[in-house]
Amino acid sequence: MIKDRPRIRLYYISMLPLVLAFIFFSGCNVTKTVPENDALFTGYNVTVKGEKDSSNRSADLETELSATVRPEPNASILGWRPKLGIYNAFYTEKEKGIKHWIMTKLGEPPVLLSEVDTGSISTVMSNRLHNRGYFNNTVSSSATIEKKKATIDWTARVGEPYRLRNIKYTWHDSLQVQEAIEQVEPESLLQPGDPYDLSVMTQERIRIAGDLKNKGYYFFSPELLIYSVDTTVGNRQADVLLRIKRAAPARALKPYSLDDIYIFANYSMGDSLSVRDTIDYKGYHYIPNENYVRARHLLRNVFLEHDSLYTRQEHLLTVKRLNSLSAYKFVNIDYEVDTLNNNELDAFIYLTPALKKSLRAEVKMVTKSNGFAGPGLSVSFRNRNAFKGSELLIVEFTGSTESQIGGRGTGEAPEGVEDVDNTDLTSYELGVQTTLAIPRIVSPFNIRNLRTEFSPQTRIGLGFNFLSRAGFYQLNSYNASYAYNWRPKEELTFDVTPINLQFVRLASTTDAFEAVLEDAPFLRRSFENQFIIGSIYQATYSTQMHTDRTSLLFDRLTLDLSGNLVSGVQSLIGAESPTDDDPRTIIGQPYSQYVLLDNDFRYYLNIGEESQLVARLVTGIGYSYGNSSTLPYVKQFAVGGPNSLRAFRARSVGPGAYDADETAFSFFDQTGDIRLESNLEYRFPIFGFFKGAVFVDAGNVWMLRQEFNDKGEPARPGGVFDSSTFLRQLAVGTGFGLRIDIEFFVIRLDVGIPVRIPYLPRGERFVLGDFDGSFSGENGMVLNIAIGYPF
Repeated sequence: MIKDRPRIRLYYISMLPLVLAFIFFSGCNVTKTVPENDALFTGYNVTVKGEKDSSNRSADLETELSATVRPEPNASILGWRPKLGIYNAFYTEKEKGIKHWIMTKLGEPPVLLSEVDTGSISTVMSNRLHNRGYFNNTVSSSATIEKKKATIDWTARVGEPYRLRNIKYTWHDSLQVQEAIEQVEPESLLQPGDPYDLSVMTQERIRIAGDLKNKGYYFFSPELLIYSVDTTVGNRQADVLLRIKRAAPARALKPYSLDDIYIFANYSMGDSLSVRDTIDYKGYHYIPNENYVRARHLLRNVFLEHDSLYTRQEHLLTVKRLNSLSAYKFVNIDYEVDTLNNNELDAFIYLTPALKKSLRAEVKMVTKSNGFAGPGLSVSFRNRNAFKGSELLIVEFTGSTESQIGGRGTGEAPEGVEDVDNTDLTSYELGVQTTLAIPRIVSPFNIRNLRTEFSPQTRIGLGFNFLSRAGFYQLNSYNASYAYNWRPKEELTFDVTPINLQFVRLASTTDAFEAVLEDAPFLRRSFENQFIIGSIYQATYSTQMHTDRTSLLFDRLTLDLSGNLVSGVQSLIGAESPTDDDPRTIIGQPYSQYVLLDNDFRYYLNIGEESQLVARLVTGIGYSYGNSSTLPYVKQFAVGGPNSLRAFRARSVGPGAYDADETAFSFFDQTGDIRLESNLEYRFPIFGFFKGAVFVDAGNVWMLRQEFNDKGEPARPGGVFDSSTFLRQLAVGTGFGLRIDIEFFVIRLDVGIPVRIPYLPRGERFVLGDFDGSFSGENGMVLNIAIGYPF
């Protein structure tokens, strides 16, 4: 029975197109469930006609008015309405059963013409136009019905909008707020000659209230400002008068300074607010004691000061900085008028601790497109307040195994290496990584506290990893790092690792692996025991947090340096110049010397509410010199895999036009000194949490210098970068994907189809014509299963 399971799976896979075809053709009759004497509402159009309108706002007005149409027609993709198609295909009058569940949960009933109240929508549109200065406007609609499908056309006719003539801010001289208002008036959003616009007038009220909030007016709000508009002055003009309501409370019209500031550093709901156990520290009342987070560490994130003027800006900065501390899960700040001085406020900062310690275990199954798979286990311990300064300590233990379960790698096993069967262990990996994240800059130099919304961070890392490849080698790697991270503003992040130490050591090798290294000097040098001693500098610019924008950007630039400082010191003390056979050493081991520059650029274009076009360009170059003739293996570039070229195995492409043949047998990947990779992906909704995508990927890696074997022959012919041929050596793939996006995580299935294979002879590299729809063979499809979006 076990041997028949693949046939069963293939049967269901082969039936899938038939099921999809059934849904598609059932959905072709979109009016199947539309009642008699009604029609399916399929679309609408809004046109604004204003021949005498000099404001040139027709396009913006049409977009604004279109947003008022309710309900929206059934969702469509290239004219096909998938959710309506499912509803029609599984339509049943029964109120239970699988068909009813599919119809109601995955499908969508037809949106009918009778559900569209054109009169009410026209009234809303007219009101919107009135708010934009078109006090005399008309809105009409007409419906077109053909074969039980209806479209509606709205036409709005407008003239020249009313424009602002005089703008006056009338205040009472006796009010203390007068001077503050006069200071912000020059930055007014209302200017003479501008079209009357209610939304701009509302924004002006918010702007003034916000400025006053930052001048101590804690109780002031936009609702205390009121407009008077006179449209009878003639010539389509309006005079605007802005004033404070006469009923405004007195406390809203005067500024406040801060008196006592109480910090409840270990607060929980229901706690008594007694201040008996109070520590006075630098003018703050710290309650109850320092048994949780020490005051000197906490106060670096508090920007409210005794005797200072209350400002909304300092309030928000304090809230955001305290929220970034791992020791706390809730932050709240309240203010009360001081009981002795009614011109001052007392501030109460309530900090609710997060769960201090936690243990997390994760079991995962790793499947690779080259036929290797195996289980993995990750166990992590977290302490969110390790040393009473909100330090986050993470200790993570990982382990995984990989066995060959679906054929073997792309090449034949090297001579002397026995083929492994499906039950033999191919490799296993064990590791431990400790990271301490400190929410402040820890430095031998005195650095002032950064006034940013995001708490600066110092990271200290220490780890060890052991990898055993059965039949080939065992590898030990050690790492230690000291890094800083800070965000001067929301879109920009700097990550500086001044100390980055790694040591890689081959613990043991087999004769077969030594034979391969003997024939490939470049690979031997990559695997030599060596230190990586250097620094990493990274800058990231991203606007992805602004989800309301049409286009979004992401760019990450990385500079990785190693060996320069050590080499400079050794040169100063008179060390001999290094050679390939006799490099300089530290503690008897050579060290790497290189410079590496990498850039990852992405552009996101939002099309509609859920569709998105994403373009990505990744470039990188690494150059070894001085004490190294090649980049360390762990620093070399590679392409291919679920987040790269999805039509090719992970790290299996290149360099250049080089054909790896038998050296691609499972234990090392194709790498290079230069990387060029580009991706274009269109993402669109299908229904519910099912999303779709189509994509095109292209890229390759190349060497900077030719490498030779012991016979003096090129070790990887066709792998050196050549500006005149590199475009012809790009690997190209296309494909489609299905994503299950349930907000907090995404399961992704991408099917990659090879289009161009660079290592084939010229004239034979385009292989799309040989595509047969199978997952087998050199030109077959590749299934990528991953978590999260590729970029």
